Amino acid sequence: MKDKIAQAAVQEIAQRGLRFSIRDVAGQLGISTKTLYQQFESKEAMVDYIVTQSVQNMMKQEEVLINDDSIPLADKIQGALTVLPQGVAFHDIRVMKELELRYPQQWKQLDEYMNTGWDNIRLLFREGIEAGLFRPFNVELFIQVYVGALYQLMDQYASGGQLTLQQALEQMVSFLMDGIRSSSNS
Repeated sequence: MKDKIAQAAVQEIAQRGLRFSIRDVAGQLGISTKTLYQQFESKEAMVDYIVTQSVQNMMKQEEVLINDDSIPLADKIQGALTVLPQGVAFHDIRVMKELELRYPQQWKQLDEYMNTGWDNIRLLFREGIEAGLFRPFNVELFIQVYVGALYQLMDQYASGGQLTLQQALEQMVSFLMDGIRSSSNS
């Protein structure tokens, strides 16, 4: 039941942003708010659950991608850098910004993942450098540029940009990956 409620909340977030109401979620499912509150003590708890599920989903997608030996190394990295949770309402940059402003504890969890969940990608970058696929570069600086650019996109597009978060990530990662490719691989 908890997952069913969370999915309904995700649909409300996609339509209304984080200004959705508990009543809207309950109404969508045809249940009472009392029933909903038996699963989630508050709207904040519901958002927290959705964020936690999103981070876990991104980690699983990244792991599957990285462990797939049929995917070329550069494609693995590009895919891992553009992983977003499937079916979650955080594809909209404005919702991400709203999360940061309205739910600081939940934002902190997502922010921590975006700033610390890089171990697998570091390994892939080193492998790519050793294979000559990428020119030698400062991996930590790349990570800082990626995170900084993502936050800049959120600030810029939160007020009405035309890109989805997925589109913005794909374009940003394409620019970054072009910058580290070895000249023999261009």
